[in-house]
Amino acid sequence: MKRRETSNPLSTQVRQILEHSPEVAQSGLGSDFLGRIEHFADVLHLWGARTNLTAHPGDPVEVAFHIVDSLAPLALNLCPASLREGARVLDLGSGAGFPGLILAAAVAGDFTLAETRRRRAAFLSMAAVAMGLTNVRVRVGRLSAETVDSEFDAITARAVGEAGLEIIERALGAQGHAILWVGPEQTFSVGRIRNAGLGNLVRHDYVVRRGAKAVRRSLLTVQKKSV
Repeated sequence: MKRRETSNPLSTQVRQILEHSPEVAQSGLGSDFLGRIEHFADVLHLWGARTNLTAHPGDPVEVAFHIVDSLAPLALNLCPASLREGARVLDLGSGAGFPGLILAAAVAGDFTLAETRRRRAAFLSMAAVAMGLTNVRVRVGRLSAETVDSEFDAITARAVGEAGLEIIERALGAQGHAILWVGPEQTFSVGRIRNAGLGNLVRHDYVVRRGAKAVRRSLLTVQKKSV
């Protein structure tokens, strides 16, 4: 995607921050990705003014922070087989598009973005079109272990608790991975994970710049057990 002319200073500033981000460089992302992100920032700014998508949709530092945080699995080289080209990825509670829409702009997997709220789902659909993404499907409605599709290679989710483990286990295919964004102090019970048919729990701590501040962040990865 070629860089476009834009009159929106927000998208330009977001791009400039990302151009100097080591995480973007470590993820091997270039101008095509940055062009998609400019379009994403435009739509986020437009919708964020009237919909409670994220706290500061007009702040380029905040928008860039959430984008870089969404790229953490790529920057840390986590579960590359589950995020390969053609992999099926389910993002639970996609909200403002972090991390699902950002990862869909970065890798050539087939993404399903699950969102319970219709207005947020409409935002996700519009943003995907504006970004030129053909690898995204938006699913509206509440998922359960009984209704979720299966055989996903990867599941991504922010702010998921142990109650979501049953859905994760049902949705993952054999040897699939879940990548969960958690608070630095949040923990999961190994017993609950084992009882849900999951294993190989690993915590990955990292730091993301938020303007002049360094913010501690954490990911948990779990894998579906072999039958």
